[in-house]
Amino acid sequence: MRNVVVVDGFRTPLCKEGTDFRETDAEVLGAWVVREIITRLHRWNLPLTTIDCVLGSNVATPMHAVNPTRVAAVTGGLPATIPADTVAGKNCGSGVTALYYSSLRIRSGDADTVLAIGMEAMSRIPLVYDRTVADLLLQYGKARTFRERTAGVLALIPKLLNLKRYPPRVGLISGLTDPMCDLIMGLTAENISKDPALGITREDQDAFAVRSHRNAARAWKNGLLADEVVPMYVPERSAYVARDNGIREDASAQTFRDAAAAMLLMEESKAKSLGLPILGYLKEYADFGYEPSCMGLAPVGAIATVLSRARLTLKDFAVCEINEAFASVVLGIMRILDSSALMERKFGRYGWTERLGEIPYDDLNPHGGAIALGHPVGVSGLRLAMTALYELKRRNAERALISMCVGGGQGVAMILERK
Repeated sequence: MRNVVVVDGFRTPLCKEGTDFRETDAEVLGAWVVREIITRLHRWNLPLTTIDCVLGSNVATPMHAVNPTRVAAVTGGLPATIPADTVAGKNCGSGVTALYYSSLRIRSGDADTVLAIGMEAMSRIPLVYDRTVADLLLQYGKARTFRERTAGVLALIPKLLNLKRYPPRVGLISGLTDPMCDLIMGLTAENISKDPALGITREDQDAFAVRSHRNAARAWKNGLLADEVVPMYVPERSAYVARDNGIREDASAQTFRDAAAAMLLMEESKAKSLGLPILGYLKEYADFGYEPSCMGLAPVGAIATVLSRARLTLKDFAVCEINEAFASVVLGIMRILDSSALMERKFGRYGWTERLGEIPYDDLNPHGGAIALGHPVGVSGLRLAMTALYELKRRNAERALISMCVGGGQGVAMILERK
């Protein structure tokens, strides 16, 4: 089996929805990290054709760029002869899944070098008009004569103004609402926080949220996140954005972001023959299906599965990055992992009945998580992976575990190593 190494990984700052990147489309964010990897290839004296393919992650697919990875790759400067595909359907887990699919292409011998990118522009998710209003807009667009245009306006304006009867739908809200259980993601997290078996209090959640912000603020103060963040120039503002802009110490809710990230993956022997740095190795991956109404607990099943496949325990990991979709999600996962009674109650029907163990707080999201940094859904998986690998390097440690819950009742988990 061919080994897959991470040669390099970086990301843009994570910017709050509606702020620094609000005018920037997803494929433009993606093109920026593509240009950065091109700069690094030149620094290593490698031709651009070293990259065999590009695999990207993007959830809120732009209507004007239905394969945003391809658009980002070509407009970012890679030759049009390099193919590119986009992973979108795994929702929040798309980034981890893109890394997994990239590793499969290398392990199979189909490719030696894959550029994995993630991009998400949640500020750019559009409003969706009521069908009646949309039909009138289309009809007006087809009008050819002054009389037809006048009639179209007279029919359209009253309905545009009647927001109570014909309200536009916010695309972001629709995308975050699960059609299987008809709950927005926040309410699935509320189900976890109100579950008496888990015993999660408001104070527990607030404390966890404050911890996330303080850890992230301390990481920036100590220069730790600078390892993974590259500034991005925003022409609309004639300025560079250099830091994550949502970190604060008084928040407890998940906030979404605009961002992009890239990781260059390569077959181990090729990377060594080229004298390239090796940040780490991609190892086992697992996904898991769970009840959509409590989707935040699904990572427990994914973690149990990936540990079983790798024949490892939680004690074997120096770093664990669990996506902070909501404070109750991570708290619920932690409590189930450390309790045989809860494991049997919540996952016994899936065959998991024994506790997997405790994750020490010092090893869990040590530099903050999505509560502080944000959750650009197509980017978060790559961010977790690179944050974990950089922390392994700082600690001179061997192994990290990353995991995420996925809207729709799924969870993903992946093991990363340094040798």
